[in-house]
Amino acid sequence: MVNILGCTMDESVLRQSMKKVLDVDNEVYSTRMAFVFGIGLSAFLWWIPLLGPAVAGYICGRKTGSMMKGLMCSLLAGVLLLIIVKLMSAAVLGHGGYPGIPADMAAGSLSGVVGSAANYLQTYFVAGTQYLDYTGLGVIIVFGAVGGIMARQSRKETAYLLNLGATDGSFRKPSRSMQLYVANKELGFKTFDDCIAAQRMTTNDNADVNTKQKDAKAESTKVPESRPVATTVHTVTTTVAGSSTAAPQEKKQARGNPFTDILERSERKRSG
Repeated sequence: MVNILGCTMDESVLRQSMKKVLDVDNEVYSTRMAFVFGIGLSAFLWWIPLLGPAVAGYICGRKTGSMMKGLMCSLLAGVLLLIIVKLMSAAVLGHGGYPGIPADMAAGSLSGVVGSAANYLQTYFVAGTQYLDYTGLGVIIVFGAVGGIMARQSRKETAYLLNLGATDGSFRKPSRSMQLYVANKELGFKTFDDCIAAQRMTTNDNADVNTKQKDAKAESTKVPESRPVATTVHTVTTTVAGSSTAAPQEKKQARGNPFTDILERSERKRSG
């Protein structure tokens, strides 16, 4: 848990919020991050004549990805920085007599922490005057446009090489989702974790369907139960009559039977 201005916030929630605001890893070109880089690097590197604003403007333009975006983003970052410096100068350098005297003279009359801040602020002013130096602003704007041009040229060169087969891979038109992603449009997901969560959600929604399919498959492959076979045995009983008054035709047929003598003997023994 993190305590911010008396409010308690979960660390994971704070991390997710900062990641959503900055989003450095997921966006190749981002006007929001270009503005942050432009104003941040300008504030840290302004004290280096020409070189500091040039670096800040170039990085700002490269992050935007185009000349016009780099131009506008670096312009806004530079103007906002000078407005902040002007307000801070009135509060800090005012203790030394600014704006009645030049900014460098006001900074020289101060000491301690206030003096250090005053020495930093006086680098934004023309030496010996109380007026802001706009040379650095012009350098930021120019190199912001240069950075945007270089970013666009880099994309064109990569596409050209892929089309010629000079590098591994094949040239294909970017998918619609990639175009929306580059244009900073909202997509269904932004990170790999979001993809995994969406996949798990789809799997859970289809759980009932999968269960029904499994049940149907089990029914089709089920071996039918064996039923008992009823066998009916018909018993045939043959009765041999020992009457001496048998028909002449039957006696004639019996004479040709080899078992006739055996049957007659058996009947004699029974009757005897």
